[in-house]
Amino acid sequence: MAELIPPCGGYCKSCVVYKKACAGCVETGGKPFYIEKEKKDVCPVWACSIKQQVEHCGLCKEFPCDKFLECYDPHRGIVTSLRRAGLLALRKKIGNDAWVKWIKNKKIMFGV
Repeated sequence: MAELIPPCGGYCKSCVVYKKACAGCVETGGKPFYIEKEKKDVCPVWACSIKQQVEHCGLCKEFPCDKFLECYDPHRGIVTSLRRAGLLALRKKIGNDAWVKWIKNKKIMFGV
């Protein structure tokens, strides 16, 4: 399952643009569909998780850092970062498999 769980707190299979406009962060090495519009080579949160050697941001000793908090959908505002922060806290507490089941059970969607 981890192949579809990026470090930022999103879940690709529950994203409205997954397989339509985006191949997934993990599958593209941290290059979601919007990254070119931001004139970046790779998602800064993705790059940071690699540098910090953490599976996801919630496991980082610096979490939530400015880099994480500043990575949000400009149309919806910082609330998207805060939402992902909460989801990462839950992911850290219950583990990846239980977190994915919880996301599916609660019908949590991303990209909306």
